[in-house]
Amino acid sequence: MLKDKIDLIVFDVDGVLVDASRSFPAVVAESLAWAWTKVLGRIDDGGGFSYGHFSATKTHRSFNDDYDIAWAAINCAAASPSKMLSESLPPPAEWRALIEDAGDDVAGWVRRKFGETVDRDTVREACGELYFGSEEFARMGLAMKHTERRVGLWTKETPLVSFNWKDIPFPAGIYTGRTMAELELGLKVAGWEDFPRKMVVSSDDLIFKPSPLGLSILCERAGAGSPLFLGDAESDREASRAFGRGAFAAIGDFLPYESRSYATPAAALAAAGVL
Repeated sequence: MLKDKIDLIVFDVDGVLVDASRSFPAVVAESLAWAWTKVLGRIDDGGGFSYGHFSATKTHRSFNDDYDIAWAAINCAAASPSKMLSESLPPPAEWRALIEDAGDDVAGWVRRKFGETVDRDTVREACGELYFGSEEFARMGLAMKHTERRVGLWTKETPLVSFNWKDIPFPAGIYTGRTMAELELGLKVAGWEDFPRKMVVSSDDLIFKPSPLGLSILCERAGAGSPLFLGDAESDREASRAFGRGAFAAIGDFLPYESRSYATPAAALAAAGVL
């Protein structure tokens, strides 16, 4: 049984601890509409970035950062000769084929492929505003600069875990592409506000999947060497593969051909004999 071969459980956040299918994909879609109209001065006739685009992108190992997905989509659209948003992006299958050659350097690829009509920092700021909303920004002492969303899209998230991290008979860690501020909201949604922050590796640490370094750090902190990593995207699977020890379990629908694939974290841990 897998339980006898692991000594640490590591969780991704989006698609694992919380259902973010109505938050970050909407952040990408709304940021594209914002850039199209407010920055480029073109016509929003609907269409643009869909959930199909988002799920296709998540099968690429280097597109773990959802704000960079938004930046890539915005500059792809900006390079289109069409003035209509509905005609600015290729359909999901063509979009996936287009990003295939992005390699590990997403930023460099976007600039080479499309140019940088809308700069990366501005897009990331706008995405953050859409995710948090002005109410949450005010709580954090921040001011909105680009958008006017009052209630952040994080409020659309729901928990995917039906257990507490303390219920697991192994040390637990989190390896996420979220910032710590975004993670705090995710842990609130999941009901894991008491999760030990020393067992978190986030983008604030300047460690990004598919790097295996996050898994290595969490193993070191836990005194472990064989983690079971629960993730939902290709970047998670690649991080586990590059680490070379332990096991990976896919949660959700993005990786349908993964041998260990489960609807929820509880199902994955039950199959491993952990819960």
